[in-house]
Amino acid sequence: MKKLLVVIACVLSTFSVIAQNKVQWGVEVGGGLSAWMGKGADGSKPLFNPKVGVTLDIPLNWLVSFQTGLNWTSKGASCRTDKDFVIGRVQVNQNYFQMPLLAAFHVGATSMFDMVFTVGPYIAYGISGKSETKVDALTMSWPTFDDLYYQKKFYDGYNRFDAGIQTGVGLDFKDWTVGLDADFGFCKIAPRTSPYNFAMYFTLGYKF
Repeated sequence: MKKLLVVIACVLSTFSVIAQNKVQWGVEVGGGLSAWMGKGADGSKPLFNPKVGVTLDIPLNWLVSFQTGLNWTSKGASCRTDKDFVIGRVQVNQNYFQMPLLAAFHVGATSMFDMVFTVGPYIAYGISGKSETKVDALTMSWPTFDDLYYQKKFYDGYNRFDAGIQTGVGLDFKDWTVGLDADFGFCKIAPRTSPYNFAMYFTLGYKF
């Protein structure tokens, strides 16, 4: 009888923990600096870019949860170019649909909020973007991810696929989150010799 009561108590406590640690949806907006890193990034300058998306937090236990979602993330940089049709500085904008796959570690800091440390891979696909430059009084722009043709191809578009590591730290309140995230890309942004994406965003989120 005592063993049965112990088993029932364990089952009830398990259901209680699951009920308390329910899956949470949220929305997130942010802004920060994007840049390029690695070979080919010399002379490039960062740009201010936004980030917005939906988030999903799935608790695994009292300490660790799995975080994912879908973000619209803008990246890019300003760089010098010496192409035949453009000589000068080009501002490159790269917009992605990005999905993080993160392990989140929740550390109780105070009774009002937890500190959350996240790390894990992300995958992204370029959906739009514009590269633009000014030569004297003439402004020229073209789609970042598209090849350009004039009788034959003379410009290779940027690679649409990107992947890398995302890390972050934040404060998790009852209904709100604030955080700082950093993306380190592992895929070249363009064919041949090319730099990699880097971005850092300050974010504000609301949980449902």
